[in-house]
Amino acid sequence: METIISYIDNIFSSYPDVSEVRKAREDLLSIMEDKYNELKSEGKSENEAVGIVISEFGNIEEITAELGITPLNKGGEEEEYAELEKEKFSLEQARNYIETQKSFGRKIAIGVMLCILSPVCACVLDPLAEAGFLPVRITDTIGVLALFGMVAIAVAIFIISGIANSKYERLEKKQIILDYGTKQLMTEQYEKQNRRFGTEIAVGVVLCIFSIIPLNIAEVIFEDTKLAWVSDMAGASLFAFVAVAVYLFITAGVRQSAYEVLLGIGEHSPEKIMQKEKSVLRIISAIYWPVVVCIYLGWSFITMDWEITWIIWPVTGVLFGAIAAVIGVIEGMKK
Repeated sequence: METIISYIDNIFSSYPDVSEVRKAREDLLSIMEDKYNELKSEGKSENEAVGIVISEFGNIEEITAELGITPLNKGGEEEEYAELEKEKFSLEQARNYIETQKSFGRKIAIGVMLCILSPVCACVLDPLAEAGFLPVRITDTIGVLALFGMVAIAVAIFIISGIANSKYERLEKKQIILDYGTKQLMTEQYEKQNRRFGTEIAVGVVLCIFSIIPLNIAEVIFEDTKLAWVSDMAGASLFAFVAVAVYLFITAGVRQSAYEVLLGIGEHSPEKIMQKEKSVLRIISAIYWPVVVCIYLGWSFITMDWEITWIIWPVTGVLFGAIAAVIGVIEGMKK
């Protein structure tokens, strides 16, 4: 209920302090309070009740229009970024956007996981063939089919998800306008998400660091024994650890970005959006990553050393970070 009161106080603060406005405020607050209590009695949660009340009764423009009252002109940020294209979002639109982006992030993360895990079948079967448990021809065939099959499924996921999510690409270059109540709810959710984001990134980093441990342990235990093939199979665990870590990175990052787009903060603040349009890094990024993908696939298919070629991703990731830092310093010096 405090969120609703704060919402009412904030939106009425832009109107003159006259008797008509005070009466409209009290009447609207009374109606919203009754609806809020009704929803709570029906078993709705705090956030659900507040969201429904604000979405149904939060528009005071109609009330003040009937009274012939107009808000005071406060200027501010909207004037400062007047040239930036804007789009208003209701509470329902904001929630739909967040849920859509969460789903999009999970699908992309699964596709990337499939690409990372695609060599695992070969990593498991090849040592068995070398140990004489399975025919080499069969293991090679299954390994290649699994690799191409998983990559094909991943590419299909990328294409379908990208097309479905393309309708939201326009928001990357716009400033989203939320009413006070919706912004309050999204801010509260963002603060919870921010804590979760930090945890998931930390877990992902730990998984990457520890991904090499099972392989090292297996080599120490089984190397130079009849079970040496076990140490070769242990290499598959490295892919599994990295795949889970990347899943956490992507899903957490997409969720974080979705809230930042709505709230206009971080990399999606009005200032950052305007800078991105002119950023050299944006141009380099559009060329850099497709080239990296081509190098990775070319190297992998030519050598078939999939258990080695994955190293290109952390190396190019660190390199891109260095490039971004250098460009940031140069652009900062120019300003």
